Amino acid sequence: MRRHPAMREFSDDHHQGLVRARRLRRAAAGEGEEPVEAARAFVRFFREETEEHFEKEERVLLPVAEASGVSPREPDIRRMLAEHAELRRLVRRLEEEADAGNVRPETLREAGGLLEGHIRLEERRVFPMLELELPERALDELGRRVAEFGRSGGAQGGGSNP
Repeated sequence: MRRHPAMREFSDDHHQGLVRARRLRRAAAGEGEEPVEAARAFVRFFREETEEHFEKEERVLLPVAEASGVSPREPDIRRMLAEHAELRRLVRRLEEEADAGNVRPETLREAGGLLEGHIRLEERRVFPMLELELPERALDELGRRVAEFGRSGGAQGGGSNP
């Protein structure tokens, strides 16, 4: 799907998230990595890449959208933010389970499924809605702010994948 240039970085970030979601589901099914290894790899990925992506959405994308009249109460935006919180909670659970050496397949499956569904929500509903609703000047402002966020290293100075 073609994205407005100001939105492209958000979509580009999602590819690696889909790969990671698939790895979690495969580990839950007993294929691929061992559950503890899969959990640790995902926690690292989340902390190094996804957290910055979420912060970029929360501190750049959504404030620009709201300033342009998109309500933060829009159901898909509320769902997006709720899923950010749920994914953060699942990452903490995976980390605890990995530290205990007992990662449950259900936790891997839940995290992988939620991440994939979350990416699909953003790609199929949130981003297209914002591209339609935001005027060109707001999209230009978004592009400038995303570039600034990247130059400043975001909140943690890590990568920029979901």
